[in-house]
Amino acid sequence: SRMKKLVLEKANVLAVHDTSSPTPKSNESVVQIEAAGLGGSEYLALANPGSRSLPNAMAHGIVGSTSDNRRIAVYPVAGCERCEYCRNGTAQLCDHWRMIGVHSDGGFSQQLAVSKNALVEIPESMSWEQASFIEPFANSINAVELAGVSKNSVIAVIGLGGLGLGVVAACQQIGCTNVSTLEPSSVRSKAAQSFNGVSVEYLYDDAFDVVFDTVGTQKSRCAALNASKKNGTCVLLGFAEAQMEFEAVSFIRKQKRLIGSFAYSMAQFQRAVPLAATTHSEWVNNLSFGDVQTQLEKFLSGNYDVVRAVLRPNQQ
Repeated sequence: SRMKKLVLEKANVLAVHDTSSPTPKSNESVVQIEAAGLGGSEYLALANPGSRSLPNAMAHGIVGSTSDNRRIAVYPVAGCERCEYCRNGTAQLCDHWRMIGVHSDGGFSQQLAVSKNALVEIPESMSWEQASFIEPFANSINAVELAGVSKNSVIAVIGLGGLGLGVVAACQQIGCTNVSTLEPSSVRSKAAQSFNGVSVEYLYDDAFDVVFDTVGTQKSRCAALNASKKNGTCVLLGFAEAQMEFEAVSFIRKQKRLIGSFAYSMAQFQRAVPLAATTHSEWVNNLSFGDVQTQLEKFLSGNYDVVRAVLRPNQQ
């Protein structure tokens, strides 16, 4: 049988390829993909494919169903399974880590063969749109846990895409509702306000226990560092720019902490399933193959008037 996939051929060039359906190995299942998320790594890679070997079908936030009709989300990270990081459940830190949609074809496809170990069941009650938040929310759970957020923490979140909304949701889940946010898109701010106790306001310098930057520009990272208070923590999740410069002397004098947060363990991915159920289907813009490049370019140009966009490859 045949299927279609949307392939990044080179920088700024996406094309639909007609190809044979995958043949699973003995340890794999074929997933009929219902939704694949368009996140930061996809729109940044459109212009700058970086470490991706091209041609590549992008997208690592994948949900769908197996041939025996189980509804699943795909845990996209794999490691060597032998090193200290893999044994500690942090395969994303393995020297040989791999991610579906980066090192191999991902969710911009009608079907994908994936390891049976990567399948995480999702409840019938959850829409595919809600399920599309599982992957970014797993990232957010890792960040919140690394930072040691408690219910009394005073939190700020810069950027309210999937990662930022996940931080807000994860904080609320542990009873921490003193959360301020910074986001130019009113659509995304409004989504965050559906989680109670979230204010959308100016960030004050030296005011927050923990600040999460989900954007990753020089400007957003410095804003995050400045907003964290003395003895406070700044968590970087965003990838927009590779380098940053900051005023180190005041950072030292104020005893601030800087944490990098990348991906998630399988356990965190599983914990993201109920968290994603707190989202709303209408936050999601469903796209066909022909819509994807335009939407990625909108994100790249700074237009964030949708909370989340997903490709629905089998609804063409």
